[in-house]
Amino acid sequence: MRSYHNLLSICLGMAAVLHRTGAFVHSPETLRPNTKFHNADTDEGSFSDSVPSDTAADPQLPAVESNAEDLKRKLYQLAASYDRGFASTPKARLEANEIIEQLAAVNPTENAARGIDGGDFSDDVPLRATWRMIWTSAFDVVSLGASPIAAPSAIYQQITDPPIATNIIDFIPRAQTFFPSSSVPSSLLRAEVTTRASSRKGSANRVGLVFEGVKLQPIEFLGQKVDNLPPLSVDLTWQQDLIDQIASFVPGLENFSSEGKDDVDAPGYFDVEYLDDELLIICQQAPGGRFALVKVDNCDP
Repeated sequence: MRSYHNLLSICLGMAAVLHRTGAFVHSPETLRPNTKFHNADTDEGSFSDSVPSDTAADPQLPAVESNAEDLKRKLYQLAASYDRGFASTPKARLEANEIIEQLAAVNPTENAARGIDGGDFSDDVPLRATWRMIWTSAFDVVSLGASPIAAPSAIYQQITDPPIATNIIDFIPRAQTFFPSSSVPSSLLRAEVTTRASSRKGSANRVGLVFEGVKLQPIEFLGQKVDNLPPLSVDLTWQQDLIDQIASFVPGLENFSSEGKDDVDAPGYFDVEYLDDELLIICQQAPGGRFALVKVDNCDP
């Protein structure tokens, strides 16, 4: 049990790191529409592959889609080869950044932040999903891999109930990674950072974040389920309430108040650089760094 307390203490420190970060392969099959059209000049019941003249397709679209798929495949390969960025070299990070910049140039989603504020008009929310991280260059997350005690396992960003966005990191004992799973009883601790997301005026792909709480939940200890144990939770909303109260009296705090959070350059946000049905790429404001995440069905540990 002392080992469990040691692991919990380490992860408490890591939760403080998570508090400072602004964001954190399952590939669903692409449904392709039937492009055959009925041709009145042919025999009854026959179809033609040609597009009707009044709906001529853009000849560049297939090339753009093919290019995006090639770029995504290269990014997936890099992510697998360099342990999601935790073991990346400077050359690998440079290559990943170049791929991401090329993907950003063909981003198929306009106004990616729409609907993120929630409310009655939140049916159309491009970001609504559970996303699992496959690559990052953000130092505050990559540095988590340097701990000799606990190793980061799966990392998620869950945006299933906007405006709430939850960053999730699963930690396992470092020693657990050295041995076959059949020979070492598994342990897992889940850290969750809850944020409130919002759109930013003047930037259709920017999402603001306000931290609301941190929770540490033990899931498994030495092969035994312990998710019935009470979590260790820290409420962070009081900080925002305090800032709101003194913002009108202290110069420079206007952008940190709730009223200033909608400003495009107010602190605490990420920009969506690429988004389609399976891949999300974001760039966080501070301390910087990019994240590539793929859509998954759930975040069950």
